[in-house]
This record gives sequence, C-alpha cells and structure tokens, in this order.
Amino acid sequence: MKILIAAGGTGGHIWPALSFNQWIVRNRGHVESLFLSGSRDMERELYRHAGVAPVVLPVEGSPLSGPLRTRVSRTVGLARSIAEVGRVVREFSPHICLLFGGYVSVPAMVVSKMKGVPILLHEPNAKAGRVTCIAAKARIPVCTGWEVCEPLPSGGFTPVGVPIRNLRRLPPEDAWKLLGYDLDLPPSPRVLVLGGSLGSDPMTFLFSKVSAERLFCSINFLVVGSSERAVRASGNLWLLPREWEIDLLYSIADGVVSRAGASTLAELVAFGLPSVIIPWRGAADDHQEHNARVFSEKGFGSIWEIDNGIHENLAFMIDYELKRARLGQAFQSPGMGTGETCEKIWELLQQIAEGRGRN
Repeated sequence: MKILIAAGGTGGHIWPALSFNQWIVRNRGHVESLFLSGSRDMERELYRHAGVAPVVLPVEGSPLSGPLRTRVSRTVGLARSIAEVGRVVREFSPHICLLFGGYVSVPAMVVSKMKGVPILLHEPNAKAGRVTCIAAKARIPVCTGWEVCEPLPSGGFTPVGVPIRNLRRLPPEDAWKLLGYDLDLPPSPRVLVLGGSLGSDPMTFLFSKVSAERLFCSINFLVVGSSERAVRASGNLWLLPREWEIDLLYSIADGVVSRAGASTLAELVAFGLPSVIIPWRGAADDHQEHNARVFSEKGFGSIWEIDNGIHENLAFMIDYELKRARLGQAFQSPGMGTGETCEKIWELLQQIAEGRGRN
C-alpha cells in the first residue's frame, strides 16, 4: 500500500503523523509512505530531526486570517500547493491519502477528491478545526483523538486516540546526563513547564514571576523552549532550550504544567505525569480549552486559566497533583496512544482504501 500523509503547522499535527508512520515501519513493512509538509522553519526542523524528507509545500497558514498582504500571499501559496500535490499524486500514485491536520491538508484533500484517491482524516483535538469540518461536510471519514469532537455529531466520527512517540522512561540522573546540559540536576520536586512546539512567551513570563513567590519557593521550575541554552535564571527557575527528545524531559519531571495541545496531553497520560493544564486561549477555534476540559473531566489533571488567574490557586493545583502522584492516585495509561491507536487507524485505512467504510 502507498500512503500519502499530510501533516504540518505545529508539532501537534506532525508528531502523531510521524508516530503512526514509525508504527507502520515496525509492523507493516510492505507500506510506502510519502509526507506533505508546510514550509515553516519549525516544520522543516521537526521533520529533519525525525529523519523524514517530506515534499514541502508553500503553505504557511490560513488564507482567511492576517493582514490583506498575508491573506493574498497564503492564497497564492495554496494554489501553488494544489498544483504541486497534483504532480505528487500523478507520480506517487497513492492508494489512500491520510490527513493529520494543518492547512497543508487542504491541497491534499482537494487533489485527492479530484483524482478519486480515498481519504481518511485524523483530528487530534476535542474541537474540530476548519479543515476537519470541511472534510466532514464532504463526507470524508474522520477519526479523532477523543470521544468527543465538537461540533461533529456523535456517530459522525470514529474515536481512535492520538498516536504518540515511543517514550523511554529513564532514571532522572541518566536522562539529565543525556540532555547534555552543563548544569547539575535540580533537586525534586521538579516541575516541567511546556509551552508547545512553538514555545510560549506568556508561560515563560508567568513562571519567571511566580517562581520568585513564597508559595512556589520549594519547587524547581524547568521552562522548556525559553532559552537558546540551559541556564539557571534564579534559585528555582531553569530556562531550557527546545528539546525534541521529550521523553528525556518527562523522565526528570515530578510534574508538568503545560499548554493543552492534544499530542502533549496524550503523552502526559501515557507517561503518567501529574499535570496542571493552562490552555492557550488564542489557539484556533479555542480548541485547547476543549482539550483541557476533556482531559480534566477524565481525571487526568487540573485546569488553571492564565488570564486573571489567582496564583494561590495555581500553587494549590500543583501541590495537589504532586501529592496525588506520591499517593499513587495519578492516572496512568501506559498503552494509550501507542499500538492500539495505530492499529485502529490502520484498520480504517485498509477499509477505506479497499472501498469498505467510505462515506
């Protein structure tokens, strides 16, 4: 089978696609995959780290947002991308197109529809994005990361989970050594602060501030993606560079404060890390708020809002989650998002490629 895989925009779309492809390589050796990516530097860097060479399309975001010049540029890029995907489909002759999101999925969906290539879309978020809503209206099968995917109706999608990377669990000292920071490992409790694949200046600013407060003085905060190199900014504040080997960071963490990207949340559950979630309310369609709500309702962690948030409440939530973990009450699902999820997606792919289960 030949699979054309479109994934771009952020790590939340790209990591699940790469994770599923890695599962295919390990378990279905007769499959050939070709990736389509957007042209942002972060996308290129992530694929390069994974050792994957995608076809890079001139897609940099939604043509419906931004200043007029940006919208025009993105519209031209989208038209050029459709032509390029047409060439790829002619030369690669895929049996099916698998969309993992980001606006790079649009030209892949358009061309596949025109050429009669079967399509399956994976939506990682609890709130469907614009591309997913368009796909659902076009009767393209949708599988999802959660049991809910607003505003799609129940029965209009297939919940499968979110494919995640293989996560090693190492002793903290070994993981810290492999990270290669020229610093001593901070003592516990260590709380990892994750701002997403694109980083988060508000998260860095917040924890630069609260780390100095008495309420938080006993916690060592490690803020990822906040510095070009690892530095100890103060007694209990550590600024770390972006790290693609995220399992090394998970291995040193006693707890996590994180944005609510679907891929990250799935990894936190699989790793069993006590978590406080601060959804980024600027995310498209406010999907992070929906992710965080489902995550919290399932008992995986607590939610704290950064806007007008009370620091005492944040301190209480971090302390509560750390204590819950020490008492063995933190939720852990080591199998979530790994083989079972990929097996479900594979079964759907086969059905749709063979003409079974197509809408």
